[in-house]
Amino acid sequence: MAKKSEPTSLIDRIRELHPKYAALLDKQRDLLDRQDALYIELNDSAPQTLVRAVDAAGEERITLKAGKISLAETARRSVLGWVAQLPKPKPQPVVRHEGAVALVGELLSPQPEHEINPPPLPPNWPDEPRYKEIGRELESIAEALKLLAPELTKARREYSKLVVAERAPDYQKLVETVVDASRRLGDAVLAAHEFVDQARLDGVERRYLKPLLMTEFGDISEPHSPLRSLISRAIELKHVGLGKLPTWKMPASPALIYSGV
Repeated sequence: MAKKSEPTSLIDRIRELHPKYAALLDKQRDLLDRQDALYIELNDSAPQTLVRAVDAAGEERITLKAGKISLAETARRSVLGWVAQLPKPKPQPVVRHEGAVALVGELLSPQPEHEINPPPLPPNWPDEPRYKEIGRELESIAEALKLLAPELTKARREYSKLVVAERAPDYQKLVETVVDASRRLGDAVLAAHEFVDQARLDGVERRYLKPLLMTEFGDISEPHSPLRSLISRAIELKHVGLGKLPTWKMPASPALIYSGV
């Protein structure tokens, strides 16, 4: 039997565990990509360029080639810029007078199509229809992204719970390893403190022992010292049991232990 291949990308791993969340992320990515493409089209422009050419007489001529003005800039420059955004009145069909038609209707030719179904008014500028079309699509995308937002939040929460359910035991093992290492380090630090303190009590001059202060660990018997605080947080978060809490007790304050000359 062929071995099932493991998902290679993050989205593939998400899809395997929570298909709806993956579908939501795919749709969000597609919408954002389309939004970017529309903004590029809306703001795409090109600068003016110099064109060099040789005429029939062999003389070099330099002309200025007009650049491309973006749709957004064209709309801004339009004399009817703000008017163009307003809805245009729909052309109304020509309706013949009912009384007149009753009197002479049999003599009249049929109404032409342009009177019955008048064509829409022409755009204010050539690219106006595309400009408005982009605006409508961008508005739809923005609203769609708003609708997706709470669904993504909900799906991400569900996906996170599924991932944690799978990986929590492995993480707890890692935390327990850290806690055990912290306990061993604390035991070693305490032993070093006790050694220096005993030397102090024995009247040994500090300058000959050259003790390592280890002030980074603070007073390890205090609740908020770095090592004890780390272990306490692991217990509070229920990664390890209460039995992991150390019972370190300093022989004296660090200031006193290392006060010898």
